[in-house]
Amino acid sequence: MEKKILNDFCFHKPKTLDEALVLIDKYQENGLLMEGGSEVIPNMKSLVVTPDHIISLKHIPEFDYITYTPGEGLHIGPSCTLTKVEYDPNVQSVYPSLYMGVHGMSNTNIHNISTVTGNICYAVPSADTAAPLLTLNAELSVKSVDGERKVPITELFAGVRRTTLKKNEIVTDIFVPQPDPRAVTVYYKNPCRKALDLAIAGVATYTVLDDNGVVEDVRIAMSAVAVVPKRAYEAEEMLKGKKLTEELINEAANHASLHECSPISDIRASADYRRELVRLSVRDGLMLAIKEDK
Repeated sequence: MEKKILNDFCFHKPKTLDEALVLIDKYQENGLLMEGGSEVIPNMKSLVVTPDHIISLKHIPEFDYITYTPGEGLHIGPSCTLTKVEYDPNVQSVYPSLYMGVHGMSNTNIHNISTVTGNICYAVPSADTAAPLLTLNAELSVKSVDGERKVPITELFAGVRRTTLKKNEIVTDIFVPQPDPRAVTVYYKNPCRKALDLAIAGVATYTVLDDNGVVEDVRIAMSAVAVVPKRAYEAEEMLKGKKLTEELINEAANHASLHECSPISDIRASADYRRELVRLSVRDGLMLAIKEDK
């Protein structure tokens, strides 16, 4: 008997949000939402997931958008591809860390089908847009047949490939607030190869200094070094309200790498090497704020 590559499933192509909400509510126990499919299909082939129903959101016209309002922020639709985000001039100029996260992902073919929504909602620890969006205080709008709610991205991740979203909820928008115009933001991916690879230890930083070089706001986020992408809140508190110096930066970077991440050792990198990448990336991101402030 010929071996199946995929399990049998029904493929649904709703044309409206209301239709999609009804479908995912009906099939929430054995169904799966899909945007581009760059994560879903490979995992179906390896039997990581075996849904009976796939509900594609790519055919809902109002889901495909990216809009920026100065002073307010950026809205990214659930079907907006990585390509559209990467080449959006406002993303490049106002949200450079998000641009870096998208730009360093995979290849052009993947960019043309994959989405930011899919990248974060599939909740792999190494998701490249997760750390930048964590430092940018992004917020998700989600909807189900039961109603609507807002989910801060800091409350989204629950484990490897697990989120706090309910089984019948659909993300309808990602909102990224306007950054402080003085903010210095950056994302370091740290892959094994220069291209087509996952992050070994991703780090994003967001730093705002006052006229005296004192830290008014700072956010540090890490990916691929814990079960979920996460903020380094303790290191942030070490920096806030203090003049940013190289000595203080080294203390915060050391703390983040030693006490706020829990990397594993695998074929791609040892836990110690990942910690060192976190230390260096946090240091470099914060040092960049000093250089930009001069």
